[in-house]
Amino acid sequence: MVGTVIVGLSTWFIIDGVYPNLVPKNFGVVEEGRVYRSGELTMNALKSVVNEHEIKTIIDFGAHDHDPDDERREQATADLLGVQRFVLNLEGDATGDPNRYVAALKIMADQSSGPVLVHCAAGAQRTGCAVALYRSIIDGWDDERALLEAEQYRHDPKDNPHMHEMFHRWKDEIARALKTGQPIEYSPEQQPKAGG
Repeated sequence: MVGTVIVGLSTWFIIDGVYPNLVPKNFGVVEEGRVYRSGELTMNALKSVVNEHEIKTIIDFGAHDHDPDDERREQATADLLGVQRFVLNLEGDATGDPNRYVAALKIMADQSSGPVLVHCAAGAQRTGCAVALYRSIIDGWDDERALLEAEQYRHDPKDNPHMHEMFHRWKDEIARALKTGQPIEYSPEQQPKAGG
């Protein structure tokens, strides 16, 4: 019994204590040497990713929007590492102002900004939508392939249909705004609605 408890506590400590500090959550390579993706990172994991992949820029879609202390820690870590950081808050289901995706794609496509790390809390919805838009608009992938890739990083379209709705509703406007530099006219009433 005591042995089982010790093994259980050791496993918990490794999974919840050690592992997230060493391995970034939901990490992936979008384009080697250029663009990477992940979920929220501990400060140690962030330092590891920045050093290993020579990250110059971080795009954060609001991983710490409910925890100002974590937000300050990530900014302080980025500052300490000499990494430029942009916070482009979006809703957790990937909805929000499409101009934030335009800003992210502009940074992701700018050779002088890279390597770039794109992340949100889980690395599945907001990051998934941004990467799908990057794949479609910048890399020229077809939409289905770009959205299917998001499922490899824990996006479930049945659980969150809003990400696909956001992608389809705004992709052409985002591409236009990226090309012309003219912002998208947007108001929150234009958000996709459940079942709509």
